[in-house]
Amino acid sequence: MGTIRPEQPLQKISDYLRRNFPDFFAEARFQVGDDDYFLYARFGAYLARAIEHGRAPRNQINRGFTVLNKMARASAKHPWIRQMLLSGPLEHIVDAPKARALARKRLSRVAQGYLEGLCE
Repeated sequence: MGTIRPEQPLQKISDYLRRNFPDFFAEARFQVGDDDYFLYARFGAYLARAIEHGRAPRNQINRGFTVLNKMARASAKHPWIRQMLLSGPLEHIVDAPKARALARKRLSRVAQGYLEGLCE
């Protein structure tokens, strides 16, 4: 058995993000390289803008929330993912009223708890 590298818990989430948001993923990786913190922060900004401006179909927005829910699930075992989720994607969602309202309906209980903590 090999040692678990810190980036492994994010690998499945990154694969999901790459498959479901290929244009965003390619552009973000080109701009930020392998920095996952900035990748997910940009994804939060991207998702919030898409919701605020009505630029994405419902199924794509749902897949965006799936990314955040997967991060919230992984954060139970990996506190650094929780920190990345809080200071990246959720921070952008909090600052966008339509996105925040939709997030309250679409995020898991864990992710909603993190979101509510940011709203206080």
